[in-house]
Amino acid sequence: MRANARITQREALVMLGSTFRFPLEVDDDGSAYLRPTSDTTLEVHVDDDDPLHPLLLTVWHWRGADEAALARDQLQALISHTTGWTIIPTE
Repeated sequence: MRANARITQREALVMLGSTFRFPLEVDDDGSAYLRPTSDTTLEVHVDDDDPLHPLLLTVWHWRGADEAALARDQLQALISHTTGWTIIPTE
């Protein structure tokens, strides 16, 4: 997913984590991500490939692509409704 938010990765992690009470986890390599559920992760990156939607939100689910797509749709609705961001789906 891509969002039209113009904030840094850190600001997005803090804002989403505190707004939705998603725990922040950090891997051994230093990469940080949010954990909306015990089996879902939400990675946040800033990517200027799409200047209108620079915030890239990637959803992973340990069971597979179908569950990740369902989680993505649920998170897209939740995040856009609460933050007011325009979020577009990506592949």
